[in-house]
Amino acid sequence: MTQEVFSGIDIGSDSAVCVIAEVDDEGVLHIIGAGQSATSGSVLEGVIVDLQGASQAVSRAVAEAETLSSWKVAEAAVSISGSHVRGFPGRGTVNVEREDEYVSGKVTWMDIEDALETAQLIKLPRESMVLRTEKCGYTIDGSSMLQRPPVGLRAERLTADIYMITADRTAVLNLEQVIHDAGIGVSAIYPAATASARSVLTRDEMEMGVVLVDIGASTTDLAVYHSGALAHLSVIPVGGDSISMALQQIRIPRHEAERLKRENVDLVRGRKGQDREISVSTFGGRNTVPISGEAVNEIAYRSVGSLMGDILCELRQAGIQESDVPAGLVLSGGTSHLKGLAEAASRITALPVEVGRPGGVDVSSSLIENAEFANAVGLVLLSQEEEKEQEQRNRSNPLEKAASRIKGLIRKLR
Repeated sequence: MTQEVFSGIDIGSDSAVCVIAEVDDEGVLHIIGAGQSATSGSVLEGVIVDLQGASQAVSRAVAEAETLSSWKVAEAAVSISGSHVRGFPGRGTVNVEREDEYVSGKVTWMDIEDALETAQLIKLPRESMVLRTEKCGYTIDGSSMLQRPPVGLRAERLTADIYMITADRTAVLNLEQVIHDAGIGVSAIYPAATASARSVLTRDEMEMGVVLVDIGASTTDLAVYHSGALAHLSVIPVGGDSISMALQQIRIPRHEAERLKRENVDLVRGRKGQDREISVSTFGGRNTVPISGEAVNEIAYRSVGSLMGDILCELRQAGIQESDVPAGLVLSGGTSHLKGLAEAASRITALPVEVGRPGGVDVSSSLIENAEFANAVGLVLLSQEEEKEQEQRNRSNPLEKAASRIKGLIRKLR
């Protein structure tokens, strides 16, 4: 893989998705390949339960993307989900080395790194590991929540605010094993919620306050943004499959419940045609029984109401009020295709609700515009941004970097 090409792989409970993006001379990402393959029970609630099956699904998705793009995927950024993925805030403060007795010193990259490192000095459970550290903002001498690293500005003290995301170590190792078994290296691992958020949310929404709700088959990933920074992240172990299981209560097989959900559910109440009669197969496929469209929609609506209730409960437990997210909820993931879901969710939560679509890249295929590709598109966007940040650090004056390292060593020895 060259520096001009990025790949992202999302392994969900329903399917594995791969996208390949190429960077043009102006730095714009162009999606040049995409692939999708069913995971067929290899992933449960975001966690790998069948290494071979998941690896084969990844291989098929990658092969499809490679065929369209003519690029060979050597490494890729990967997303992770599951209720074990959690986040919490942290804060670290360091003194900036003074230039002399009267003049404050200039903030360096080493100061930034030391403040971030101090913010992470939290003892974690043995089974957990730090997955990502999201930078929320910086404070220098009265100027609070600066979004960009204040490198070069004079200050006495520097404070870094972060949001630390952890994951179960074993789950991460199993995810890496799946990718390696498919013959691909792992360049980075990102939480599914932040990857989808990067793809579908706008800067204005993040500044105002918004909740990204990525509804997959068996998990719902939440990412709350406020003032442009990540404020809360969590994963609810319930997804679109809960609607299918609710429909199965009318004694129909799983494939019929999935068909009903996909073709007949319409969550906007009072819409014409909801009183029509639908014929469904019973268990074993030996007979068919009639059911009204209104009954199907009522079952689905109750299931969606339960999911939205779980989301509101999670937000309130995190101390997030409706007034903190005036931009409302933005839905993503495969379940967001459900007809009338946005309208129903808005009615239940009393918040604005919209369905997000992948953005920030040049899309040559309408396939990528589907919500289930948002996660993988976000992965390539995050990978490009991380590389740009690293290049910016590498362009720093070598003498300044050497001096910063010495200052940092002295600070730690004191």
